[in-house]
Amino acid sequence: MFGGESLQEVNVLTINIDTARRFILGKQGLWTGRRWRGIEGTEQAMRAMEYLQLDPLHIIARSQDITLHSRVLAYSPGMWEDLAYQQRKFFDWGGWLAVRPMDELPHWRVVMRHERDGDSGDPRIRRMARDHADAIDEMRAILHERGTVSNRDFEMASRTRTQSYRGRKAARWPCIISGAPAK
Repeated sequence: MFGGESLQEVNVLTINIDTARRFILGKQGLWTGRRWRGIEGTEQAMRAMEYLQLDPLHIIARSQDITLHSRVLAYSPGMWEDLAYQQRKFFDWGGWLAVRPMDELPHWRVVMRHERDGDSGDPRIRRMARDHADAIDEMRAILHERGTVSNRDFEMASRTRTQSYRGRKAARWPCIISGAPAK
């Protein structure tokens, strides 16, 4: 039984590849005529996408701004940050830092707790969190005090340089700073 009905009673809808393509592009806000506008549109686009991957690199523009600019008319860089960090409608988390709707946070806390407590997740992340606990505490305090800060806001005099694709300073590891909540 499936949902109270037998599998023989389920109707199958068949669509062609063009319809499937239009549906997927439309759902993501990329099909002609399905664009949002302004700050409200930015929120709608972020909810429709389900998560917005963040990238600190700024070659032409940050990837999150390019992603939203392609979906939202009158988008300007910083709108997603206002929604996430000022209006608190979204939260960021993950080894590949992404922004998700705040109403999903209770569900993600289960995953966060499992990763923090060692039940799952990347053991390298837990090791970095353990080895750099003082730096994490300092960064959290600075973030709480000042809000958004740059990697350049952190001194390196007393810290050990680490070679990683994420950078050589512990301040470059966003998953440690915003990943697992403090115990």
